[in-house]
Amino acid sequence: MKLTYLFIATLFSTAAFAQTQKDSLKEIEQVNILIKKKLLERKADRLIFNVDASIASQGMDAGETLANVPMLKVDENLGTISITGKSSVNVMVNGRMLNLSGTALLNYLKSIRSENISKIEVITTPPSKYEAQGNSGLINIILKKNPNLGFSGNISSGLTQRTYHNGSTNGTLNYQTEKFSLSLKTAYIEGAKRTDERFTILGASKNYSQSIRKDMWQDLAPSLNASYKINKNSEVGFEYIFGGDKNGMNILNTTRNISSDLKETNLLTNTFHREKSPTHTFSAYYDLKLDSLGKKLSLAGNFYKNNNDTEVNFSTLTLPENTVQDVKTLSEVKPQIFSVQADLELPFSFGMIETGVKFNQFRNSADLKYLNLENNQYIIDEEKGSQFEYQEENYAVYGSFAKNFGEHWETKAGIRYENTSVKSTVNNFNYGQWFPSAFVSYKNEKNVFSFSYSRRINRPSMSNLNPFRWYENPYSYSTGNPLLTPSYINNLELGYTFNNKFSASIYYLKLKNAFGQIANLTEKSQIGGYLNYYNNDSYGINASYTDTFFKFWEATVTLNATIQTSEVFGIEAVAQKGNSFNYSINNTFMLNKKRTISLFLNYDQSLPNDNVNTHIHNFSNLNSGFKFSLMEKQLQINATVTNIFAQRFRGDMFFKDNSQYFNNYWDGRSLRLSVNYTFGNNKKQIQKKNIKFEEVDRVN
Repeated sequence: MKLTYLFIATLFSTAAFAQTQKDSLKEIEQVNILIKKKLLERKADRLIFNVDASIASQGMDAGETLANVPMLKVDENLGTISITGKSSVNVMVNGRMLNLSGTALLNYLKSIRSENISKIEVITTPPSKYEAQGNSGLINIILKKNPNLGFSGNISSGLTQRTYHNGSTNGTLNYQTEKFSLSLKTAYIEGAKRTDERFTILGASKNYSQSIRKDMWQDLAPSLNASYKINKNSEVGFEYIFGGDKNGMNILNTTRNISSDLKETNLLTNTFHREKSPTHTFSAYYDLKLDSLGKKLSLAGNFYKNNNDTEVNFSTLTLPENTVQDVKTLSEVKPQIFSVQADLELPFSFGMIETGVKFNQFRNSADLKYLNLENNQYIIDEEKGSQFEYQEENYAVYGSFAKNFGEHWETKAGIRYENTSVKSTVNNFNYGQWFPSAFVSYKNEKNVFSFSYSRRINRPSMSNLNPFRWYENPYSYSTGNPLLTPSYINNLELGYTFNNKFSASIYYLKLKNAFGQIANLTEKSQIGGYLNYYNNDSYGINASYTDTFFKFWEATVTLNATIQTSEVFGIEAVAQKGNSFNYSINNTFMLNKKRTISLFLNYDQSLPNDNVNTHIHNFSNLNSGFKFSLMEKQLQINATVTNIFAQRFRGDMFFKDNSQYFNNYWDGRSLRLSVNYTFGNNKKQIQKKNIKFEEVDRVN
């Protein structure tokens, strides 16, 4: 935390130099006012949110900015980013997929400032150019053009107080010439939170479990990005990202088990979990313009490597036997990804043709050792350990054609073929699939209508597949399933946008062969595992309206309603017809004429809803805070209170032979203070190349 306080001091000491840039910033601001962007734009295959046009999105980080985008929901309790009414989506920055999920993803987004974001694309039905992997779509955060000529940069620091304090510090330094671009970025995050998870299974046997957990994390993540324009037609560049994650958990679990013969057993388990997970990501590209008409060839390669070492020690007191079991697990997980691709853009007078090929290889080696403490020595238990080798190769080819008919009609259609070969310790198999997509839109002065369709695949992640066991106590554990197979998604959507303020869509989503985690209880043993077990049909509507009232109040209202029908297989459960309804109201009030002080008050609520065999209880969330913009908006100070109601996340799952209940709180209520200072030259801007690496999200 000393580093955090040092950076805060640096922010205020550096602020004295800002006056020299005051005049140039005023000129830029005047130009921005004259060329005010539309808030919402609907294209044939995506909805675009222009960040500069939103008052509420100024002076924020990327995670907070995403929460302002209509139809997007950022849930820090669950660590998810989703399209309301649909499942979680994958997040890209400049077309490059992030290899992060949950809290790690949200922490990374805190390092990106809204001032550096040009627009956010919500792609609910991705075209064939993108990987077919993913549940219900993509979010693409498009950053502004590369920093200006000369030196520029950004320093930010933040403190968050939950049960425990958290700190983050981010710094960026850029250097730009007419041909050469260099960007060095580093982020340091350190913190902890308290988690209270309660899980109950009631059947022939009964199991009551509660875990009080302290989650701790520490991450130093530097990155280096460079590009060079060889001549007017060609450019080469690379990006290297290092992640030095160190995570830990201290867990106190109490479990009360009542067997079918009414024998009661009580378990008290103390667990100490420590994990080191250094990651290396390297990407390189070469772009070549083939002619003056815009024909372009792009070549790219990516490499990702992670060496995850985890040690877990737990000690369990069993009553009434009054015995103690001391256990240690040691695991090494080493995923590795390599990919190469070539993309060709061919604009002609009759339309745009895009085509390309891609190869990626996903490899993983996992080794878990389970050791019992006997006579002051740890002895390996071969039956409870596991080793798992996995290799997946994917060959893809795609083609698409886009054409505009006059000023009003925009069309695009494409198809992608992916052939996948899987070899693992457990089984080997091959499969090939076609993934078509089609889009059409019509627009006039204030109205935009669109229709889109795409087919996608959701392959299991490494944690879903890996059969090693995460033990809660000597009898209860969760594990992956190497026999999982992919699920497939068909998505149809009819969209409408009016006056760049109102947006609505009616959609149908068909999910086949979906997988999830299922818990089973056999006497004292509670075992959680992944299964393919349901199909789902969803019909829904999204709607949002954003406007400014009385020149000082910007408000966004969104709502979503869905109806779902499901069928289950492979488990003893009865699927019920589901429904859901949720809404949100985001308000930003400008408190002075210079629009440098603002108050925001945001509320969202999800009414009780059902899906497959699960019932989720009502959940509401209220956030509020102040934002201050000083020194011609170079200095931003935010103070925020989140989850004021301190809501718990509750749900019920129903099976033929038991009922299961969860009641969790993830330390959502917090007080946050963040400070951000931007410095540097404000001369001519030069565009920065976007690097894509879309496979790494499956590592987690």
